[in-house]
Amino acid sequence: MNPAHMEPEPHTSEPGAAGRTPEPPEFQGRVALVTGAARGIGAATARILAARGARVAVNYHKSADRAEEVVAAIRQRGGDAVAVQGDVTDPDGVSALVGSVGAELGPVDVLVLNAAGLGAHEARIAPAADLAWEDLEHVVNQQLKALFLCVRAVLPEMTARGGGSVVAVGAALARRPAPRFLPLTVAKAGVEAAVRTLALEAGPHGVRVNAVEPNLVLTELARFIPEEQRRAAAERAALRRNGTPEDIAEVIAFLASERAAYLTGSCLVADGGTALA
Repeated sequence: MNPAHMEPEPHTSEPGAAGRTPEPPEFQGRVALVTGAARGIGAATARILAARGARVAVNYHKSADRAEEVVAAIRQRGGDAVAVQGDVTDPDGVSALVGSVGAELGPVDVLVLNAAGLGAHEARIAPAADLAWEDLEHVVNQQLKALFLCVRAVLPEMTARGGGSVVAVGAALARRPAPRFLPLTVAKAGVEAAVRTLALEAGPHGVRVNAVEPNLVLTELARFIPEEQRRAAAERAALRRNGTPEDIAEVIAFLASERAAYLTGSCLVADGGTALA
């Protein structure tokens, strides 16, 4: 028989081989700080990272009960998590937040920038002609402050240790604008620009910075979007549905993991194929 056509010998190191030592969870030994993790995308991300071995700091601003529910659910499944209060738009609050995480869990290896620093009604959805300058200023200011302050508090230690991962939650609006969403569109475009700049600065120190940019996601905040708009968004998507928090959390977990070790400065659009239309 031609050796070139012989079946290869099975590798005992392949998954399922007898005597194989199971690989540790991909985030084992790492500390993850997820901002705005009391609900929605943040809560789903905290659960997934914890399930894969991370010690997770579940950040919240005002929703202490909801954050504790997320922590309880993680612990019930054998994970390690703590709830940590902190306003991500307040410099002193962010310093205290990161200090608390360090004291309880250790230095942050994975930073997920999910909190936008905005309440449910703070981003006006209206034609630009009906907006005041303050409407735009407030949304952009809060969103970028929530990113900048957390990065400033965590990045120096990551770079000093020679590694880490930062994942920001942006929005597909940054690339595919929609009428009536000017404040959010400008704010999320700022997030994308910040991610690319930070990736250039942090890359030489072994720290990766990426973003996920979802379309409409069915979180609690989505209930403020009229049903017809939600339905229209689903119909525009190639997958013919809106996103779920778990959809986006899976992308975040990928970007934070070593499976994405050569990705930095990337802004992955997770919109169910809406941009294809």
